[in-house]
Amino acid sequence: MRVRPSLAALALLPLLAACGGGGEVTMPPLTPEPGDSRPAEAATAAPPRQTLPARLALYKYLRGISVGNARACAYLAPAYERRVFGGPGRCRPGLGRARAKLRPRDLAALRGVTVPTCEEGPGAGECTVRFEHLRWKGAPARPGGLLAASFVLRAHGDRWLVAG
Repeated sequence: MRVRPSLAALALLPLLAACGGGGEVTMPPLTPEPGDSRPAEAATAAPPRQTLPARLALYKYLRGISVGNARACAYLAPAYERRVFGGPGRCRPGLGRARAKLRPRDLAALRGVTVPTCEEGPGAGECTVRFEHLRWKGAPARPGGLLAASFVLRAHGDRWLVAG
């Protein structure tokens, strides 16, 4: 039985012969895609001893929210208070309303939260705590409202405040 090459295969032969190339790179360089889930750059965690005052400020703020203690407002920078509560000085009267928007499970989770790590930046003298880096005694709280996706802490004199 004799096999006859099809006319289409014969037409492709000149194109296939040109693909062999003499050591040319025919594939473009690889670049990350917009939806790529790989981390672009790992953030550097600051030394725990150096960030203890900042982490303690966030800890006291979150624990204050859990019990409705208005003293938690003392840990907020005016710009953050303006963004979350609508203006400077509005945290104390607005804490109850903002706290009422949290689920009871979230409030219970906040009673057992700890802040084990803090990343350097985004600016000089600042550190960032991402919500997923918080540690919970039981089930974690759900982010949203008072519970931001990340908290930026900034030194103001000898104290640290939640600034973003």
